Amino acid sequence: MKKKQVGQNLSSGQLLSPKIRYNMKIGSLAITGVLLSVSALAFPQRITLKMKNVPLKHFLQSVQKQTDIALLYPDNLLADKRVNVDLNKEELVPALRQVLRRFNLNISQGVGQITVIPGQGMGAANTVRSAAVQEKVTVKGRIFNTQEPPSPLAGVTVFEKGGTATTVSDNEGYYSLEIAKGSRLSFTAVGYLPKEILVNKTEANLTVSLKENVSDLDEVVVVGMTEMQKKHIASSVASLDIKSNIEGKPITNLSQSLQGGVTGLTVQQGSGLPGGDAASIKIRGISTLNNSDPLVLVDGVPMDMNHIDPVTVESVTILKDAAAAAIYGARAANGVILVTTKRGKAGQINVLYDGYYGQQSPTILPKFVDAPTYMRMYNYAQVASGGQILYTDEQISKTESGEDPINYPNTNWTDIVIDDHSPLTSHSLAVSGGNDVARFAVTGNYMYQKGMLPLNKMDRFNIRANTSVSLSKRFLINLDVLGIRRNTLYPNRTIDNGGSRILDDLYRLPPTVLPKYPQEEGWPAIYGRYADIVNPLAYEEVGGTIGYQYDQATINLQPKWSITDNLNLRGQFSYRLNSDVYKQNRDNFYFFDYYTKQLVQTWAVQRNAYSETRNTYYYLSGALDYNKTFKKHNIFAMGGFSVEKFNEGYWKESSLVSSYAKANYAYDNRYLAELSFRADGSSKFGPGKKYGFFPSIALGWNLHNESFLKVDAISNLKLRASYGQLGNENIGLYLYQNLINATNGLESVWGNPNITWEKVNILDLGLDMSIFKNKLSLTFDYYDKRTKDVLLKPTVAPSGAIGSAPLNAGKVNNKGMELSLNYNDKIGDDFSFSIRPGISYNKNKITELLGGPYYSGISTNEVGYAIKSHYGYVTDGILQYDDFAADKKTALVPALAGEGPGDIKYVDLNGDGIIDESDQKVIGDPTPRINYFSNVSFSYKNFDFEFLLQGAGNHDYSANLGGKSAGYLWHPLNLSASGGIPTTYRAANTWRENNQDAIYPRLLANPANNILRSDFWLFNAKYLRVKFIQAGYRFNSAYLNKYGIKNARLYVNTQNPFLFTKLKMADPESQGGSWTYGMMRIFSVGLTANF
Repeated sequence: MKKKQVGQNLSSGQLLSPKIRYNMKIGSLAITGVLLSVSALAFPQRITLKMKNVPLKHFLQSVQKQTDIALLYPDNLLADKRVNVDLNKEELVPALRQVLRRFNLNISQGVGQITVIPGQGMGAANTVRSAAVQEKVTVKGRIFNTQEPPSPLAGVTVFEKGGTATTVSDNEGYYSLEIAKGSRLSFTAVGYLPKEILVNKTEANLTVSLKENVSDLDEVVVVGMTEMQKKHIASSVASLDIKSNIEGKPITNLSQSLQGGVTGLTVQQGSGLPGGDAASIKIRGISTLNNSDPLVLVDGVPMDMNHIDPVTVESVTILKDAAAAAIYGARAANGVILVTTKRGKAGQINVLYDGYYGQQSPTILPKFVDAPTYMRMYNYAQVASGGQILYTDEQISKTESGEDPINYPNTNWTDIVIDDHSPLTSHSLAVSGGNDVARFAVTGNYMYQKGMLPLNKMDRFNIRANTSVSLSKRFLINLDVLGIRRNTLYPNRTIDNGGSRILDDLYRLPPTVLPKYPQEEGWPAIYGRYADIVNPLAYEEVGGTIGYQYDQATINLQPKWSITDNLNLRGQFSYRLNSDVYKQNRDNFYFFDYYTKQLVQTWAVQRNAYSETRNTYYYLSGALDYNKTFKKHNIFAMGGFSVEKFNEGYWKESSLVSSYAKANYAYDNRYLAELSFRADGSSKFGPGKKYGFFPSIALGWNLHNESFLKVDAISNLKLRASYGQLGNENIGLYLYQNLINATNGLESVWGNPNITWEKVNILDLGLDMSIFKNKLSLTFDYYDKRTKDVLLKPTVAPSGAIGSAPLNAGKVNNKGMELSLNYNDKIGDDFSFSIRPGISYNKNKITELLGGPYYSGISTNEVGYAIKSHYGYVTDGILQYDDFAADKKTALVPALAGEGPGDIKYVDLNGDGIIDESDQKVIGDPTPRINYFSNVSFSYKNFDFEFLLQGAGNHDYSANLGGKSAGYLWHPLNLSASGGIPTTYRAANTWRENNQDAIYPRLLANPANNILRSDFWLFNAKYLRVKFIQAGYRFNSAYLNKYGIKNARLYVNTQNPFLFTKLKMADPESQGGSWTYGMMRIFSVGLTANF
């Protein structure tokens, strides 16, 4: 059965349990078989059809509409066959045999079904076989479904493709037949996807699993620890399309796969730095001034999803509203992401290889001016600031001529520092299989990624073993083990926020600096220097490295006891150990001046500088669930508890104790109700404040099941409404207590005993609709999130020596809408396509803030505006000569002291004739209000093609970053902030006397007035990115089977190939962060193969 995980993998119970549903199917099939047998003997079914020159497939479809028999047929047997029929109340079975005999086809009767099979001698007629191939082999085995634990399937038709042998599995799923060696064995059953297996030898126990073929509405999902059919869900839940977003894609981190997959999900990768390229994820925007990351659960326990090998992922689902997430209580305020890993299925041993190799290059790499241009611009900035020129015309001329590259260098630092063809590779090997007693799925992965910076690389080893053991028909144990090791290496330069200070050096080092002087005997290597900057080549060759080693070991045990067919007792225990090791290595090195041979700097030895942090996590839970279906009623009820304990190292411990309950009711598949409740107790809060209570309710109405809305074109029409409360405990430890300085024994922080949970009340109204036999589906949601008791830390402490803990002193309102479409269709038998666009709008606003506004750098939190809004001066272009008196110094308009023509023109907002801090205001919003995507895929025969568009709008990028690298791009030659080399774009668009219509102000050695935070340095950051383009080819299985390969697919993929934006010199996804690494363009070739 197709499952999409939408909740903690704690319960497989649903409104109708898998066991009950399976027993009902088997019972129904058995009863149907008996009735059909009686009917065939006493009341034969008859058909009346008159058709001329129609495809044989259409004839069979027409027959099925007139009878209650399921007709199964392999498409390849019917290809290119047309038929004329004139049947008048003919008996079904003889009529079918008569028509099919013309094409050397026959039928096999099973329980409630008839299967079209090859006729006598058809295999010999179509295939030339040697005597060795005609050797007969006996195949025996058993057939199961893919549920956990698996149950045997009765009434499955098993036949030799291209031959005549056929049989039907018995009530316990057993089958046996004799076929020609090298034949393909086909398995077909009503309600299940067909399967084929190549048989080359006698098989005494060929176990097979068939996956249930369900409609979209009958798909089973897990909603808040409970499995339900999609048609019974009344809350807002979204599932990631694994095939489009993960399978066969060169993904370095699982978080990257979420981009462009689900509406309401904002994913910004921001950096391509190996080991630092995890994406930032927000569900439905930002609703708090604090951490707004969603809760991520992997197989039911909190975990970093980027530690998971994408090949092992079975499903990813997102819980958006309070009704879906309330069962997770205190940590669900920002939404919940649920990742479920693959488990073994009863059947043959399956071996999967999934690997790729790629080359990376920066998507945006600044192009800097050459040395002569730099020298002229430097002189201009010096003179404009009242200083003297540094470079003479003779020096500029010699640099331009290249006649003396040692004394007059012209260095392209980008070529020296950046590797724009760095390799990336990943290889996964997965082995799975088992039987009705034990099943397993073991996956190992190795990944290597080299960075574009010197010495930067990352390799990761990942192994996962998921096992399931059925100790009896009613007792099941799942045991999962995960081991991870990730090694990351960087040059011995500061690493921060997904970037490296090597980039800072790159943006500051003038092209007039020589990377390395000629080697002289008896002297160490001598490297060029500028101010306090040691050039990157020195860091690469003698600077040493910084290394990080991350290890993780996780064990996850989940027993299940089916007390009765309707009552289940479940438990879960998980333990995780994380270890972070930091190592720094460097040899002694002495820097000398090339000309004077004087010692100018020493790098001290750093041999195995080492630190280690260990974190542990414990999780224990138990739950009892009951489900029952009677007449038109479906009910489900469950209750449970959980205990969690975190140890973050350095004696930082916290714990969370929870109890929860959930109830679901559906009447006649029309009216739906969901109730959830959770109580959490957190050690982060003080006495009387430790516990939070989080209820929710959801209602749904399946209108398409109403008698007054029986329209053939409408497959599904559902209205949803939910309301509930969630909590946020994502704060520091023990802030309710006074903290004492261990050095002097004095109080250093005053605690707040009244600190408590942030609370989020969420209203969600939704619509789900499918039309044209589910070819086109639509989902729309409107939501209103209101957060109160927002935690904030006062900027002014009660005492100059004593800090203060956060207060519950804010409110935030966050509203939005989401719309997603999905259109799938097929043209003929060979061509199919899918289009999945989505768009979401979100806006937050602070409605209450005690003691505000609060300013921090270029941002402010202020009532009436969005969280972390941009704050600064309003500008009106660039000052021109007309704005000054004849002396060119006396401003005729309000201006800052020292400003002149070519400087930024600030607006006097309060009209007092002076430009000062009182003229500042909120000027922009860094958070995208609009996010959109569109996934388009095509397939023709064995070829497939797919691309993903993703974009964002209604937000601003700020270049007011002061001394950070990005700031250097817009504010070059700022000697007060250690320089900055002009880009060619900045140079071409800089204000000069002969370029007064320029975009940017004049260059100054100390441009203090031009680097103030203002809307002049805010840029429209809307963009549209082509996230990937992929083309693949699936090899012919018949050819591959000769070599023991079941199937294989080869693909080529390019990630981030195109970006459409008005923003210059920076990537709109890489906002903020110092020394930002930026996104990478990747071209890769990959292969997936099953053995």
